[in-house]
Amino acid sequence: MGWGWGEIIGGSHPIPHLASPLKGEELDRLALLGLRRADEQQRGFTLLEMLVVLVLASIMLSFAAVQLLPDEQAQLKEESERLAFLMEQAGASARAGGQALAWSGSGKEYRFWRRNKQGEWRRLEQDVLLRPRSLPDGVRIAALEIGGRAAQPGDMLLLSPESAAPVFRVRLVSGERTLGVAGDGMGAVKVVKQ
Repeated sequence: MGWGWGEIIGGSHPIPHLASPLKGEELDRLALLGLRRADEQQRGFTLLEMLVVLVLASIMLSFAAVQLLPDEQAQLKEESERLAFLMEQAGASARAGGQALAWSGSGKEYRFWRRNKQGEWRRLEQDVLLRPRSLPDGVRIAALEIGGRAAQPGDMLLLSPESAAPVFRVRLVSGERTLGVAGDGMGAVKVVKQ
């Protein structure tokens, strides 16, 4: 029986048979090139093998999709921590610079303000850290308490340049979940459970 090299992958012309059988290293070199013996059957994937691969790929894709979807609780916690950090930084900035800052927010937006020399409040637009921000879908500001009393939407929370600041609490909600951002009056701001 003669030996053939089969077809080159991607090609359509068979290579003619050799008169003598190949052995050892010659056969290994041909195998590396993707060439086969003429009497060797080419075998593809069975339908069952393809189905198993598709099922496994579907399972892995579903796990990845679940991981990529934002979790309501995690998103609320992240936004509460961001707001606490920004308010603490704004308070520290007001004390370090000796210039009053303020915070206001309602619904899905909040912003920081600076009082100019004429006593007018100007929204901080270009500040990298204290720029106006929008909350993601599903998260909103539900309430603001300053000194234990409810504030109206849009009221400003003064972040004083003096060491004492008002005690405050901002309530953020997402669906049925609620977290608070609380200032202790000494400059520390933290996330608290409601």
